[in-house]
Amino acid sequence: MSPWAAPELERAAAHLAPYARGTVETAAFLAARLHAEHVSPEHHLAALLDDEECGATRLVLHAFADPETIGIEVRALCEGIMVVGSERSLPFSVLGVRALRDGRDRARGEERTVTPSDVFHSAASLLTGEARQRLVQLLGRSLDAVPTGADARSTSEPFFRSFAPATLRALGAACRAAASLRRESIGPVHLLLGCLETDDELRASTGLTASRLRAASSGHDADDTPLPPRPLPGDERIVELLARVPPAGETADVLGWILSHGTEELRALLRRQRITPALFERCRGAFPDPARPSAPA
Repeated sequence: MSPWAAPELERAAAHLAPYARGTVETAAFLAARLHAEHVSPEHHLAALLDDEECGATRLVLHAFADPETIGIEVRALCEGIMVVGSERSLPFSVLGVRALRDGRDRARGEERTVTPSDVFHSAASLLTGEARQRLVQLLGRSLDAVPTGADARSTSEPFFRSFAPATLRALGAACRAAASLRRESIGPVHLLLGCLETDDELRASTGLTASRLRAASSGHDADDTPLPPRPLPGDERIVELLARVPPAGETADVLGWILSHGTEELRALLRRQRITPALFERCRGAFPDPARPSAPA
């Protein structure tokens, strides 16, 4: 059984050629990394654009377009828990998401919006190892665990709806901190840096600054907590996509469906790069996938 794609999604992709079938698993892995609840065509296309060898990406290169640049924009359209920036979008790490959820649940239990202080203290309580020891040294006191709020039930509302504007600015700063350190996700240390950078009261109450914490946590800012296996179902659109791709279809066929039937926003993005249904028809069959199966990195 796949650790990322739910059985029904695997069945929907069973008729594809082996390499293209493997890219569905890669798309599911990407969706899991972004903490999404479903795999979508956007996840699939973003995964393809990360793969320099697949036929879909070689077709994009044939149009003199840059797969990496397009991939950044496509990833920004994906469902997930992440910060979307003009140059880069980053997901939160495993412990980064837990810090956000703990802070949100705590605020919900007190019937108020999530503040930078909520995120800071939740993130601090999740630090481990050297990062935790260094923060304790800076603070001059131990770190207490932050209890979750009284009402920790799941909710269907958008994840960040209850986050105050100041907290959203702090998350943006956390994303910039993680990107500047060349990390692939936003972890607890980056959340601490973002909160300190944007909140005067937090700096005053803790006696810390972002620059002091950055220096103290140098080399210990990454959250390497493994992503737990979580088989994800596909949304209605990717199920339709897979059903429309012909038997033994390849990744270029996936791109062709998206060019004709993807969301208007996604199709407009591709049109701006001269990647159109007409281009797909002219190049049909010209960019086959590799013979070996694809697999998540």
